[in-house]
Amino acid sequence: MKKKVAKKTRAKKHKLSYEMKLVKRRSKVRWLVIEKPTGSIITESEFEDDAQKVCDLQNKYKQWELNGGVVKYLTLGKI
Repeated sequence: MKKKVAKKTRAKKHKLSYEMKLVKRRSKVRWLVIEKPTGSIITESEFEDDAQKVCDLQNKYKQWELNGGVVKYLTLGKI
């Protein structure tokens, strides 16, 4: 008689990427960092350099990938 072995389920990785987008909000030009494919706005900045730092850091380490993206209460909304 064979023993039944429980199969381990692996955590499914979501492929997240972050990009910058230039928009006009509240009569000012702003840079948004957007998470793809969820479309969540991670940060909003007046300067491109600040947004680029956040974008590069998130693309390098992808610390929210196992959770399926940044949690809803930490985002600024959806695009």
